[in-house]
Amino acid sequence: MEVGHAVTRDRADRDSARAALIEYLRHAQKMSGRRPLELIREFFRLARGSGRLTWTEYVQYGVYDNTRYSPDEQSRFLTNTLHWPITHVCCDMTWQATTEDKWLCSHILARAGIRVPETLAVIDKTGRSYPGTHKISTAAQLRDFMMSGDTLPLFGKENRGICSFGAFLADDADEYAVSLKGHGRIGYDACMDEFAGETTYLLQRLETNHSFFDRYTDNLATVRVCILMDKDAIRIPFAVLKLPSRDNVADSFWRPGNLACDLNIQSGRIRTVRSKDRFGTTDHDAHPETGAPILGEVIPMWDRVLDLVRRCAPVFQPVRYQSMDIAITPEEPVLIEINTGGGFDLPQLASGKGFLTEEVREFFRTCGYRGL
Repeated sequence: MEVGHAVTRDRADRDSARAALIEYLRHAQKMSGRRPLELIREFFRLARGSGRLTWTEYVQYGVYDNTRYSPDEQSRFLTNTLHWPITHVCCDMTWQATTEDKWLCSHILARAGIRVPETLAVIDKTGRSYPGTHKISTAAQLRDFMMSGDTLPLFGKENRGICSFGAFLADDADEYAVSLKGHGRIGYDACMDEFAGETTYLLQRLETNHSFFDRYTDNLATVRVCILMDKDAIRIPFAVLKLPSRDNVADSFWRPGNLACDLNIQSGRIRTVRSKDRFGTTDHDAHPETGAPILGEVIPMWDRVLDLVRRCAPVFQPVRYQSMDIAITPEEPVLIEINTGGGFDLPQLASGKGFLTEEVREFFRTCGYRGL
């Protein structure tokens, strides 16, 4: 069986879903009933505007639907290509490693009394050391670790990764191979040389969902919270529930079958339920995989989720625009990771609304970004 590098494979799978530009035009024309020239003129107006939408985003966000969006509402959609330019202005980027190096971040959060998944080990073939953490550099060391007891099931993710590229769930092992959900058994040599390759992985004890999620998935769901750090306030313009399908071990929206649900910030009530394809999103009332009702349901422990945000965000105050992924376990919310910045695409796809609310626009301007 060909194993392949996990991160490279996932990136290729994500990119393979993209269609040719002419296909996006045909889709927008079919769904809206509008003439191609009219759509193209409207797109160029938005591409030159403050949101700088790309053609793919214009179609995927459904902005072409002028029965749903006024010109002002269309102008609030923001291209993801501006994520890093805006983030670099809003945030003290000397702090980036404190969020993006997941091993380092877990130590900062633990010191701050923020519950995070337990780190079991790190896979790293370089000379870097990880004080207090078991380091794995060879296939023999990986085998010994997997056979040591009380390690499985575990979740592995790239230590400085994004979009869950290369993430895996190890649920069984013997002296010859480790069993990865969705991949089957992989020998230790192949796991180290091909699957992980030169990528550094953080291995964590697997967290489990609150029973609320049993109707929808067997895999860990998280809430993505977008955060604006003012001098005297923490603002949350968007929150999105990310629900993985029963076949996916990670909840990123690019993975087929996963759902993104816009949440009411005050109550945690689910306001939309959306799946994604290459041309846009589809709305659901019930869970499309299990049939269980979901629209209008309220996320459990929502007050505690918001409390976790308020306790954690100030630890990284120089990262003025940040985002968090929070799992809700049977005991309490657990911070899975915090990010410098956070993509604009997920909240826009989930909510059907532009990221550039007046609050967000003013915040970015206050931080010094002048392009809006």
